[in-house]
Amino acid sequence: MRGLIQKDMYCLRKNLRMFFCVTLGIILLSVLFCLSSRYGNIAKGIEEMKAQSPMGEEMFYSFFRAAVWVTLFIPIAFVSMIVECFKEDRKAGFWKCMFSLPLSDRQIVESRYLSCLLFALVGVCGSLLAGIAVSLTSQVFAFEKLCGYILTFCAVLLIYMSIVMFLLYLLGVEKADLIQCIPFLAVFLVAMVVVANKIFSMPEESLDAMAIILFRKLADCLSDYSMAFFSAALVCMALSYFGACQVIKKRKGCL
Repeated sequence: MRGLIQKDMYCLRKNLRMFFCVTLGIILLSVLFCLSSRYGNIAKGIEEMKAQSPMGEEMFYSFFRAAVWVTLFIPIAFVSMIVECFKEDRKAGFWKCMFSLPLSDRQIVESRYLSCLLFALVGVCGSLLAGIAVSLTSQVFAFEKLCGYILTFCAVLLIYMSIVMFLLYLLGVEKADLIQCIPFLAVFLVAMVVVANKIFSMPEESLDAMAIILFRKLADCLSDYSMAFFSAALVCMALSYFGACQVIKKRKGCL
């Protein structure tokens, strides 16, 4: 089984090189962004916003936090590259060889899920390094809060990957591109049905105030309930794993 995990890492070697380059770039970009918010042009923009609108500064810091979040989360997003292992196995015809190995179905599936978790761990380490740099150069972010945000985002991506990996085993790797879009389409449709009508019918002033309130609540939720999100992610991964084991028994060699 260790050999299968090593094979996955070898398949992703180009992505790993890109990951390290991107992580270094993110650390540099985040530090420059935070320094500019204290001493540079961004700091000047904050002063101008204060003079123009009482909510201007609050709106800026909301977008500022969101921008830093997105930047820090990029290394973790590399976990989605594990789908490339499925594609490479199918392209090389490795599925047929895999089932001739002295391994059980569960071990074959388990190796792929462990590869996903290992890649997620590498992504979290990269994001934490960037988070340390941000917390040292900015008074806006405490490292403890950033850890909560990073852990929550990792949990969200693991839930996403648990859905994608199960569907890959169920529907086949040839539908990988469509499968990767299904969770996003589902979330988008739910958001449109639940909140779109309310948001578009609100006046602009109320919309700005509501956006700030929602952002604060989201920030608190992401940080305070990070362990709950991560626990839910592990449960989803376990359910996905057991489901994939059942599927692979019926579709052995046909993925």
